[in-house]
Amino acid sequence: FCSWNVNGINEPIKRGKVLAHLKAIKADVIFIQETHLKKDAEHRLKVKWIDKTYHSAFTHKSRCVAILFRKGTLFKHTSTITDNDGRYIIELGEFNAQKMMLVNVYGPNFDSPLFFKKIFN
Repeated sequence: FCSWNVNGINEPIKRGKVLAHLKAIKADVIFIQETHLKKDAEHRLKVKWIDKTYHSAFTHKSRCVAILFRKGTLFKHTSTITDNDGRYIIELGEFNAQKMMLVNVYGPNFDSPLFFKKIFN
């Protein structure tokens, strides 16, 4: 597992460097925060060594989180929960025959108890 706040990967050179580094560290499941990719650009995360991508987008080039799965990762997807603000994504499924809930969160940078209650409800 790997988690990284990339602070935007719209620019092709930066995106290429980020994805090359992630490939080099050989993480099977990758959590990325602040992709800044709109919904119509999430295909940019799909590269040869990535099997599945799940993305929670926002209407502006800000926020947005993603979960990527390396090819060969034994994750059986059952459902996805996202918010309209691009702040979290929840993947439900099975990993090596164990039920799993994978949660990637980019929380607000101020105290917001309601935000976290929304996720856990």
